Amino acid sequence: MTQAVVTAASAVAPQTVGGEFAALARVAGPLAAAYIAEMAISLTDTIIVGRLGSIELAAVGITANLFFSLLFVAMSVVSVVSVLAADAHARNDHEGVAHAVRQGLWVAVALTLPGLLIGWYIRPILQFLGQDPLILPFAEEYVRAVMWGFLPYLWFSVLRSLMTALGTTVSVFLISVGSILLNLALNYVFVFGHLGVPAMGVAGAGWASTIVCWIMFVALGIEVAGSKRLSAYRVFHGLSRIDPKTVGQILRLGLPAGGMAAAESGFFTACALLMGVISAAALAANQIAIMFLSTMFMVPAAISHAASARVSFGLGLGDPRAARRAGIVAMWTVVSYMLFSAIVVLTIPETIANLFLDPAMSGNDEVIALAVQLLFVAAIYQVVDGLQIVSTGALRGLRDTVMPLVIGLCGYWIAGLGTGIALAFWFGWGPLGIWWGMALGLLVTATLLTLRFHGVSRRLIAAGA
Repeated sequence: MTQAVVTAASAVAPQTVGGEFAALARVAGPLAAAYIAEMAISLTDTIIVGRLGSIELAAVGITANLFFSLLFVAMSVVSVVSVLAADAHARNDHEGVAHAVRQGLWVAVALTLPGLLIGWYIRPILQFLGQDPLILPFAEEYVRAVMWGFLPYLWFSVLRSLMTALGTTVSVFLISVGSILLNLALNYVFVFGHLGVPAMGVAGAGWASTIVCWIMFVALGIEVAGSKRLSAYRVFHGLSRIDPKTVGQILRLGLPAGGMAAAESGFFTACALLMGVISAAALAANQIAIMFLSTMFMVPAAISHAASARVSFGLGLGDPRAARRAGIVAMWTVVSYMLFSAIVVLTIPETIANLFLDPAMSGNDEVIALAVQLLFVAAIYQVVDGLQIVSTGALRGLRDTVMPLVIGLCGYWIAGLGTGIALAFWFGWGPLGIWWGMALGLLVTATLLTLRFHGVSRRLIAAGA
């Protein structure tokens, strides 16, 4: 093992807010850039497909919401690997780190099977959900191509959890940035037909993303297996052995975390489906706003993942005060960032909308105008949106995953979706009603999760006093 790894594993937690912020930034900074780069893959798909027309954009939008919600849920389950690995890392247990990763790779295989099944039958699912028949063939073409990237991206996520636990995320960033350029080039070739390749339309965007997902996993796998810094962990040795105890531990902690992710992503997907019931234009506007906001949201997602590892690292050291400090610093960090995000959205909403649709093309004016209104609502709820995911990550670091699921179900589905439906359909607010319901759901969830973290962390400190 290299001296750098030994030193990191033997270190004590920072004893000041400034020190903890520096430790958080070292992990979350490159990770946030990597998440934004990865989101840019989906963003590239959307922007390029939007040049084909608003129907194609709506089709990719609704299927991306459904399919990538499944991927987000599965990623949340395997993200528990970073918690287990960080705990082992704090105890200088190198085999414990590697073992958590190996079993996480097997859990990823199991989680892929339902994703592929849903992807294959996406057309009758959308038909059952009352979506516009015009989008169904395009939706099916896209998903039947992109679904083959499900497994390699999950494997990539497991290896990324390892890098997060060890506090070394620069290579994840470099691989993710390279993937943007590759995905852009492949989209250009496959969607429109260049370099002797026939034009595939929306299916081309799906195949481009699948190829990029495989390349990302292979690249990070080579880094983990071959670099001097990481090869000492011998992550891929004994990979064929499945340990039911560790798999059970991952699932015991990960399934409630995945349930929380399902509550959140399912909430946004349900809102998208309701937009599709209103009109194809509302669905396309929803996709424009969600895609941009999701890109900005990658920074809170990275802070959340880093917070899980930092909080778990503090517990692994037997220092609950350090664990609490890590969570609070992460929360204040995300609040500051999301205030900046809200200012950006309020300042240039028309510019954002025009990135996705050509304003000169017939029929796009209505979509762009509605997207601008949705972005205004989004700017209002930016802070609580970031706070809810970071609070969830901090609680995951405390190995508290069941109560956040209960909070998410109540906040998103009862307060948020219930209010959105009432405002949209009973009070006649239409698409804006759904989005104001989203805002309320996020506010309720963020408040309860933040209070939960403060309560649990204080009890841990009192128990250790």
